[in-house]
Amino acid sequence: MITVVTDSSSYFKQAEAKALGIKIIPMSYTVDGQVYSESYSDQNGDFENLLKSHGRFSTAQPNLAAFLSCFEEELAVGNEVLCITISSRLSGSYSTAHAAAKLTGSGKVSVFDSRLTAGGLYLLAKKAQEWISAGFPASEVMQKLQDIRGEIAVAFSVDDIAPLRKSGRLGFVRMSVGTILNRKPVLLLFEGGIVSDQVVSGETGIIKRLVQKVATDAKEIVINYLGNNRLATNLYNVLKDAHPQTPISLRKLGPVLGIHLGVNAIAVSSIRLT
Repeated sequence: MITVVTDSSSYFKQAEAKALGIKIIPMSYTVDGQVYSESYSDQNGDFENLLKSHGRFSTAQPNLAAFLSCFEEELAVGNEVLCITISSRLSGSYSTAHAAAKLTGSGKVSVFDSRLTAGGLYLLAKKAQEWISAGFPASEVMQKLQDIRGEIAVAFSVDDIAPLRKSGRLGFVRMSVGTILNRKPVLLLFEGGIVSDQVVSGETGIIKRLVQKVATDAKEIVINYLGNNRLATNLYNVLKDAHPQTPISLRKLGPVLGIHLGVNAIAVSSIRLT
């Protein structure tokens, strides 16, 4: 048996991860010196009020011990491990997981850089589990992940660019992008990093552009959001009209990405038919 392991930035709901047999390694975040562990998308409590408190925030990738403990637990019961991490351009999780895999002294732990996060990472992990359930060995699943990674699109918008600017993860985004006159940035994940797409006007512009970034042959769509429930619901309704036969899920972003994106953020991830 092969166990899929991923990190909490995939934002699986607890029941989903359990049903699929996917193990989640928590990231952590600190608010005014108090350390918290990020959990499933539906198990993070009222963290939004913490983010609105204007305190001192920081985030941390899972430490080596967390990966190593999970890997050794699976190996001990005779399982192989396929660990799929948040993009290595956004976090050091990939290198830490890779180091933990080496420490096991086993050739039965594979680590894959998703070049994604949030809904994109969620979709990739689900796809890996689908192939494993179909009987593919780990080596073939790794190759399939490499092939399909580019078929997953992630586009998002934030209310305020300042948290991303502070995080140092802006990539090729014009530093002058702001929210003057209700102008909002639409950003993309491209080859694992954040790049600029367009600047649009208000929520109507955000919805229009995010819908345009979803392929007509999308197999599944995930909306991640934080803060603005109305915008998320409106986006869901427009996407449902445009893709009536496509499964679309709404799920909250967690505190780790919330710290980097700000308290009002929305993202759409989609995977094309393959």
